[in-house]
Amino acid sequence: MSEEKPEEKSDGKSKILDKVVMGAIIGGAIGSVLGASIAPKKGVETRNDIKEIASTAKEKSFSFFHKITHIFRKKDK
Repeated sequence: MSEEKPEEKSDGKSKILDKVVMGAIIGGAIGSVLGASIAPKKGVETRNDIKEIASTAKEKSFSFFHKITHIFRKKDK
């Protein structure tokens, strides 16, 4: 007659979620390495593409951040 406590049930779900997240991270890393290694482009071209994508992502994230901070500043006034 061992009843599980609510903390134990949530702890089990937390462990499963941790494993799923770690699997996704590891799978993404492995996929990235494999994708880059069997890419049809030369290394220089691939690195230039990555630089361009990273630069664009950086600009978009800064733009998004500034828009969000502007919205919160309006709400504070």
